[in-house]
Amino acid sequence: MKILQPKYNGFCSGVNKAVQTAFKYAGANVYCYGEIVHNPIVVAELAQKGVKIEKDLSKLKSGDILIITAHGAGKQVFDYCKEHEIKVVDTTCQFVKILHDKALEYYKNGYKIVLIGNENHPEMIGVNGWCDNTAIITNGENKLELNSFEKVFVMFQTTFNIDKVETALQNLVKDNVKTLEIFNTICYTTTERQKYASDISLQCDSVIVVGGKNSSNTKRLAEICLANCKNTVCIESVEELFDFDFSHTENLGIIAGASTPKELIEEVLANMAEQTKDNKVETITTDKQLFENAIENLNIRALRKGQKLKGRISFIGNDGINLTLDTSKKGGFIPNEEITIEEDYQAVKKSLKVGDVIEVVVLSADKDIILSKKAIDELYKDDALIEGIKNGEEFSVTATKEVKGGLLSKLGSYTVFIPASQIRSGFVKDLSKYVGKKLRLVALPDGIDDGKKKIVASQKVILEAEKKAKEDNFWQNIEVGEIVEGQVVRFASFGAFVNVRGFDCLAHISDLSWTPVKEPSEVLELNKTYEFVVLKLDRESNRVSIGYKQLLPDPWQLAFEKYPVGSVTKGKVARILPFGAFVEIEPGVDGLLHVSNVSWEWVDDIKKVLKVGDEIDVAITEFNLESKRVTLSRKATMEQPKDTDAKQE
Repeated sequence: MKILQPKYNGFCSGVNKAVQTAFKYAGANVYCYGEIVHNPIVVAELAQKGVKIEKDLSKLKSGDILIITAHGAGKQVFDYCKEHEIKVVDTTCQFVKILHDKALEYYKNGYKIVLIGNENHPEMIGVNGWCDNTAIITNGENKLELNSFEKVFVMFQTTFNIDKVETALQNLVKDNVKTLEIFNTICYTTTERQKYASDISLQCDSVIVVGGKNSSNTKRLAEICLANCKNTVCIESVEELFDFDFSHTENLGIIAGASTPKELIEEVLANMAEQTKDNKVETITTDKQLFENAIENLNIRALRKGQKLKGRISFIGNDGINLTLDTSKKGGFIPNEEITIEEDYQAVKKSLKVGDVIEVVVLSADKDIILSKKAIDELYKDDALIEGIKNGEEFSVTATKEVKGGLLSKLGSYTVFIPASQIRSGFVKDLSKYVGKKLRLVALPDGIDDGKKKIVASQKVILEAEKKAKEDNFWQNIEVGEIVEGQVVRFASFGAFVNVRGFDCLAHISDLSWTPVKEPSEVLELNKTYEFVVLKLDRESNRVSIGYKQLLPDPWQLAFEKYPVGSVTKGKVARILPFGAFVEIEPGVDGLLHVSNVSWEWVDDIKKVLKVGDEIDVAITEFNLESKRVTLSRKATMEQPKDTDAKQE
């Protein structure tokens, strides 16, 4: 393995000064205005020495010491401390101080201050405090309208991504701004680090980014590396490396953020050298002392619980097995109960001999070094599934990490990669929702690389196969006219979608009721189950039409049986037309009352005699069930006047 590391790794000068100053003043009544550096190791060490993080100035008292971090703070913080006699130790980075001075100067001269960076970052919050918190803060990714200001002064967060500067400036809408000044405040160290990160990640097939996960500059470096190298991992501690296998990596880049202690970088380098037993190094820096220190300390550094390592059997006793470890001057011991996952550990002991090299996990290194071969066997037992997986067998893993383009997990000694396009049918926008979820997988064709211990797998293949099998079964076992049960799953303006045997079918609004309805909810309830009749099947377009009203009594059939020709009933005038009126004799059943049958007397305008809502007696003179047409007569229910005949004669 070749290990590539850039010229600038670890603390920058500003952070280094801030950290050293914090340790110098560490003690009682010493507070830090936020984290001195975004690194949990350094923060924890300072906490042990009594330095407390405090952002609420009202909790401090006269005589207390407040350390301002390298990110700086707003003018109001300094003013408050002066007023309340709180001693300030200012470790603001020299480049950040420039932003403070410029913000104050240009604000006093009537400029609108625009800051391009992360609005929640302490550096941006602090700079805003030097222009009375009136600055506009933007990440540069969206258009920003500035035409309402005559004079504008623009500055960048010192750790801003240099590749995004041009886009950020193009997004400033400034056509009508009379005076626009842009001040490039990106730290040159940041620029150089980002350049080296880009160069190195292009040459590597794996990259380790070391630094606090809350660190802005570390995040930038990780973004740059990930764009060039998909196998980029971000860690805060060496323990996190135990989850990754770099044994098949040829070119490994190690990039550290400006908030990363040198000691942590040394530990990472030593861990990599230990994994590969190949100390060949290629660096872009003339300073190789960092790596040399790591190698020098490799054999004496402390072991950690959970660490994987190899050892040579030096003695097999009644109580367990003694190992000689390459990474420690001490020997290690495997108790009988930690020898194997099998019940008969004695049989396993008989199969081993002095001089054999075996892999183990550190259980404890506090006093004696207690090891476990059982934990390794447990870790790798799933390797037995690989042959079946090669033959297309399904397997399950829990997604442990989101990476660019997909998800990662482990199966024994194999790394499993699930591309985003293979998680399910359709586009997956947010991969993080699947982290921690169990996935059912099959390996893709040529998706298993035994050499690199990798499996590229798909859940979509399984889901789509099951969907097709379910659909095939559905179409093979359904026919027109069949009565089925279905659960109403959603409404649309044109009908209701109903789940029938796992398949969505449509009940059109016209097939829900014999009487007109405006919305499906007038007839059906969501999530409730009803009986429907299958009306139409279209396998080609994958559509099924079902009806609900067809299983309900037909009001026309009931009315036909109830009202024979010649019978008289009451009806309600539903609507009036020039030639007559439609009268409802039953819900959903209207009959036509022609104007000539309204009265024995001549009617020139039916509206003079009837209005909508009137209840009248009508006689059934014709009932055609097939065409659903009923003819009514009102005058047939009235006594015929005597003079009507004479007039008619």
